[in-house]
Parts: sequence; C-alpha cells; structure tokens
Amino acid sequence: MQLLKAASAAILLTSVLMPAANAAASNAEVEVIDAELTRLFPANRPGAAVLVIKDGVTMLNKGYGLANVELNVPIRPDHVFHAASVGKQFTAAAIMKLVEDGKLNLQTPIRQYFPNVPAAWNDITVERLLQHTSGIANVFTDAGFRKQAFEEHTPQQLLDQAIATPLLAPPGTAYAYSSVNYTLLGMIIEQLSGEKYEAYLARQFFVPLGMTHTYFIHTAGLIKDMVTPYERGPQLAVRWNSSLLFGGGSYASTNADLVRWTVALQGGAVLKPASLKAMNTQATLQNGRRVPYGYGIRPYTLAGQPYLRSSGDVQGFHAEVVYIPQSKVIVSMMSNSDDSPQFGLPSTARRIATIVAGSSPPLPTPTPQTLADGVLQQRAGVYTQGNERYTYQVKDGRLQVQYPADGKWLPLLALSPTEFYYEANSNFRIRFGSGADGRATSQWFDIAPLDGDADPVFIKQ
Repeated sequence: MQLLKAASAAILLTSVLMPAANAAASNAEVEVIDAELTRLFPANRPGAAVLVIKDGVTMLNKGYGLANVELNVPIRPDHVFHAASVGKQFTAAAIMKLVEDGKLNLQTPIRQYFPNVPAAWNDITVERLLQHTSGIANVFTDAGFRKQAFEEHTPQQLLDQAIATPLLAPPGTAYAYSSVNYTLLGMIIEQLSGEKYEAYLARQFFVPLGMTHTYFIHTAGLIKDMVTPYERGPQLAVRWNSSLLFGGGSYASTNADLVRWTVALQGGAVLKPASLKAMNTQATLQNGRRVPYGYGIRPYTLAGQPYLRSSGDVQGFHAEVVYIPQSKVIVSMMSNSDDSPQFGLPSTARRIATIVAGSSPPLPTPTPQTLADGVLQQRAGVYTQGNERYTYQVKDGRLQVQYPADGKWLPLLALSPTEFYYEANSNFRIRFGSGADGRATSQWFDIAPLDGDADPVFIKQ
C-alpha cells in the first residue's frame, strides 16, 4: 500500500513542477522576489537555484549567478547541489519506516545496537539521536579531528571518535546539534534492514517517488550537472571527505527532487500520519523546555501557523527548504557560495515563503539615506553579548560591520540613523538603540521573524 501511495505521489508531482498556467494575481509578488534574488546573487558570482511552489503551482523556478565561475557557466534550475543536512530528514523517515514495520522502538537504548558504548551513554535512545538531545558532541569541531577531515572514515571510526569525546550534557537534558547522531542512525538502518543505508533509502523512497536526480555522494563518482562549490572570495571550496557525512548529509540533489520529497512526505505518501506528526513536532527536554527540532526537521510557528524548515551547510554548499502547510507553500533554495549564509539564506527563504503565502506583503526596494559621519560615528565601536562580539567602524562614508568568524568588514546601508541593512539583502537588518541603563545597544533582526525568534541584544563597550 505504501509503495502504491508513493507511486501515486510521483504522478501527482509531475503536475506540481509544471509552470503556472495563470498566475497573473501573483506576478507582482514574483517580480519582487526575482529582483531581490538578483540582488542577493549577482550574475558574475556563485549563486543559487530557487524553486517556489504554491498549492501545486510553480511560481518561480530559476537560477541566479554562476554554477562555475572559471567557465562563466550560469546556474540552471535543474543543476545539482550538495543538499547537506537537508538529507537528515531522509534518514529520519527511514527510521520511522522501520518503526512502522515493527523492527524498531524509538525508546530503545542505542546500547542494543552498539554494545561497546560507555556507561554514560546508557540513557541515549534512538529518539534522542533523532532530536539531537543525546548529548553526543559534534566531533567536527575538534581541532585534532579536523586535521583528518580529508581522509576516508568509516561510520565505526566516527562512532569511535564520538565515544572518545565526553558527552556535552546528560542524555535528554539539552539540545546540541551533532551530525554524528545521524551517522549512528544510518548504522542502525543498516543493521535492521540488512541493506546498505543508501540502498534502503533508494528502494523505500527515491525510486518510488521518481527522485532520479538525488545521489548518494560517497559512491556516486562524478555527478552530471553538479555545480562547483566556492568559499568566500570567491575561491574554490576545500571540501572534507564525503564519508564524514554518512547518515547526516550524504546526498546531492536538485530543487525539483527536494520539492518532490517535501510534497510526498508532508502529503502522507511516505509515512503514516502518526510518524509524520512525530517528525514535525518539537523535542521536549526533561525539564519540559521545547527546542525547535523534531526528527530531521526544524518545526517552528510563524504568525501562529506551522512553519517547517530544513537547512544544510557544508563547505561551498548551502541549502534551505521551507514548507508552510496552511498555504501549501514550498521554497527550496540551493547555493554554491559560502558568501550566501552571511546574507541570510534562511531568512531569504522565509521572506519569499511569506510573500507567496500572502502573510507578508512585498516591500518596496528600500531607499538608503546618506548620513553625516558624525551620526555614523555614534554607532561605531565594539558591541558584545556573552562571548560574541561585533565591531562597527566608519569608512568612506559608510558604516561597516566586522564578522568575528573571518575578520572581514561588510558595508551597511542606512534606512535611518538607527536602522541599517545589507545592500544584498534588505531583509536582515540592524537596529541601534539604548538599554534601560542608557548604554548603547545593537540588535540584528529579521523583518519576517519566526514566532519567539529574537536575536540577543549587544551592549556597546
């Protein structure tokens, strides 16, 4: 029955990806979105492919920027990108399929599958792996391990590295994103299915759904139509060995295939309703606090309505897929530029989704103001919040901000003496003010924020 549902979904998806026959009412919104993406991804730099669907109708399907800078090859809508952690929902769905088949219980301690784990791991269950509440550390942040990141690693070697690293917190007490959780889930899938991880996913999902442009990177070899990844500059990205991403980000894909997956999964063609609901529900810690991660999916609310998103980031590649169930809006964006996250790929996808859904009207292109150096100098200085810090300076009549990660300075445009934005992305802004004690403050904010999503306030030193 499940395969029949999936086959029916594949037929349905053929029409989903067809262009709109009559979308005149949305032309203004699409023009605003297209203009904004053109600013965000200039034609002479690495860029992105973007696909926007509303209620089964394609509103926008376009490439921006270059798939290969050296050869001046433009990005096409059907180009292939590394989907990175967007693929965690494939792994999560495979786990839930095993649950539905009676082969697995989410509350089973993982010691049953990995008997040599330390005693501190006794309370780690399969569900806690799914939710990143296991306490297992992100081994990719270890400086020693990063020196080996270009070498081939087996899943067992990744598990051994995780075992050698102390837990960040007792299982179930904190949320700590770690891709190794999904490496272990991939290993469990192989144990219980008797198949290779990628073979099981292909048989259960990709083949029935017609996802013919989704590739398991580690064994795929050269992938036709795959874009070139770039670091900031742009420079060619130096990428880690693909074996590190087993289970947690193993796939390359296209926007069309990711939309096929989203329509099928969220439409009930992949899993039973109870399984899908579990994937779309925020995790609850032992103290009752909820965290915005389900099973491979990040569930939020936007204006009180469900808003589901999935993100992926790996050297030179970034992906963002969002789904608003109430209005049946899907936005899939895949980029080959490390410059794109600093301009807010998640916030850009959210802004596009809310415009298409009709919950956020298109905004006119902002008109920047020219402010006197004296006014700008009032904003200059170092602002801190905890261990984070941002530095602002005035240069060539512009306020600039320095990102601590790479030390680069980025120019800002002024909407007013207290509000600034990036030239490439006016959705992500900075507001200056003062606290109750009179000290100067700065705060990043998004003009289409998720419910309860507020960036911290930074204090001028």
